[in-house]
Amino acid sequence: MFATLVALPPEVSEEVERGILKSDAGRNCQILRVPLAGTLPDAIAEGLIVLWDDGGPLSELITSCQRLNALRGVARTHLVVLTGRTSSEAEALAAAGVDECLHAPGAHWGVRLAGLRRRLMALQEGGGAPTPPLQETTDRARLESQWVLADRMASIGTLAAGVAHEINNPLSYVSSNLSYLRELLSQPALSYDQLLELREVVAEAQEGAGRVSAIVRDLRTFSRADEELHGPVDMSHVVDGALRLLRNQIALRAQLTFTLEPVLPVHGNETRLSQIVVNLLLNALQALPDRAPEENRVRVSLRASSARHVELEVSDNGHGMAPDVQRRIFDPFFSTRPVGEGTGLGLSICLTLVQAMGGRIEVSSAPGWGSTFRIVLPTQAVGWTEGLEASRAAEPVPALARRRLLLIDDEPSVGNSVSRLVRDVYEIHVVQDAREALRLLSMGERFDAILCDVMMPGMSGLDFVVELERLAPELALRTGLMTGGAFTAQAREFVGRRTRGLLEKPFERERLCTFVEHLFQ
Repeated sequence: MFATLVALPPEVSEEVERGILKSDAGRNCQILRVPLAGTLPDAIAEGLIVLWDDGGPLSELITSCQRLNALRGVARTHLVVLTGRTSSEAEALAAAGVDECLHAPGAHWGVRLAGLRRRLMALQEGGGAPTPPLQETTDRARLESQWVLADRMASIGTLAAGVAHEINNPLSYVSSNLSYLRELLSQPALSYDQLLELREVVAEAQEGAGRVSAIVRDLRTFSRADEELHGPVDMSHVVDGALRLLRNQIALRAQLTFTLEPVLPVHGNETRLSQIVVNLLLNALQALPDRAPEENRVRVSLRASSARHVELEVSDNGHGMAPDVQRRIFDPFFSTRPVGEGTGLGLSICLTLVQAMGGRIEVSSAPGWGSTFRIVLPTQAVGWTEGLEASRAAEPVPALARRRLLLIDDEPSVGNSVSRLVRDVYEIHVVQDAREALRLLSMGERFDAILCDVMMPGMSGLDFVVELERLAPELALRTGLMTGGAFTAQAREFVGRRTRGLLEKPFERERLCTFVEHLFQ
């Protein structure tokens, strides 16, 4: 059974939740606290719905009730408004779809839940028109998908300040070094010492740009949408990326120790595994008391628990949990944090995702001693060796002759920088518009390969490939796409089926040359 509490003040919400959970009918009830009516899920299939009347205009309350009534399955829900309105106003609320008006904080919640359960059983026995089982499954899957995404977006919000700090630090010295480099190069001649310093300045700028690139790559992995793709995932890479994302938050709260042993890849999804690790680390930080960072400890370890399983542990020396709390931590919407802080979905989602990948979560905790969360996942060794050998074989191969490369990117600076990188290897022609590239090809220009950006005004890279297949199908087979932003699962499927691959920005000379050589083959 579900209970959705909408816009209730914290003290009233706690009183209603206590009343529900202490009743026999509501002991196992899953409770969702929604701060505003506008943040409700798309649909509420069944359960108890409790709405707060804040005393504003009656018309606004009626509008909220009508919206709730439109979202809910009327035969499978019971809508209660906690209000002190007059009898005539309560009748207007009933006309808007309300089943019952109560004075806050209400009482006898178990009676309402028992009555609702009896009604649901009657529907299932044929006394009404129940929701088809297939539709229920579809709605639940869609709602769970929304919960996963909402939890991930909430985590990104938590990460935002730390990520901004991590990006701004290297950007500050990259920008300063580039300004100094420009000033230095404006001089008519440079001494030997200045040339040495120039090399150091360039090396520092490259290192800073690499740090920013790694952070963006980690965020992209964490937030991208290709959640249904499962395959071999390097857990060391996932854990390392999560630690980089949270490095600033961890440093402000605790001492971190971590041990990442070499392990076989696990069978799973990199995006979802990143979400799991970030959730566990955030939970560990939130479990720590307010004391000096050197007194708080977070420990992360990755190791092989057997020949077929990998084990990840996240431990803290925080408050710990009592047995009754441990029994409920994986329940959806259960949270020990104050109202408004967190969704109560994190651990429930972690459990769902881990189980979907064939793994399990184990928990050990004691009040005052901290907690340890242990994730055990099956390995996927098949195909990993071949992947490593393929990556080793993908070294840039010197071109025997200068072949012609067409680069399409709406950013002139990208075209200029790529030209500088490879003009000693390839004869490169750069255009800023895909339609201009098609015009050149239709006029008889010949190229050995094409590298095209995905997101461009006027004509996208995907649209360009479709037109190229009609105009020059043999060249479409030697066309690759590149992107610097988000990429949908549908777009990735298009790339895999109709192009020679995807090059993600930013890239260095070696990776660019390797990708281009692949296009020539």
